[in-house]
Amino acid sequence: MDPMIRGYRDEDYPAVCALERENSPEGCKPEVFIRQAGVLFADTFLVAECGGKVVGYTIGALVQHRPATGWIVRLVVAERYRRRGLGGNLVAAVTGSLRERGAGEVCLSVAPGNHGARGLYERHGFRETDFCPAYFGEGGDRHILRRDLAGREGLINPD
Repeated sequence: MDPMIRGYRDEDYPAVCALERENSPEGCKPEVFIRQAGVLFADTFLVAECGGKVVGYTIGALVQHRPATGWIVRLVVAERYRRRGLGGNLVAAVTGSLRERGAGEVCLSVAPGNHGARGLYERHGFRETDFCPAYFGEGGDRHILRRDLAGREGLINPD
């Protein structure tokens, strides 16, 4: 069955929280963040649904005082649905949504050991602009990646 990307709805809350718990450090409780993101980022909070089940999601946001800059705040695909193109569909959908809202660039952070995600983002035109040790505190190093949206949208770089 083909996946569908659509906007987040309140009834998605339990499924998105479950995905977040599966993909977060032990002890992390995502409920507050997910609930608030559903309100604050309603236009750029997207879910991937397959067979009526939420199997992934992404949250995009515009920087408050620099609305030409967007961020992919979160992107998660359930383990058993990875490597099927869902992550790429979510990246394309959220960058398109941010572009529609005025973003000329999109940034994100990725953990140094998350080679799968890094490859996904690079295939979608993201390039490293910075490395930030302890970005999320001790042990939370992150690479910052950026994509210019002024170029041709949808072009996937094969390298």
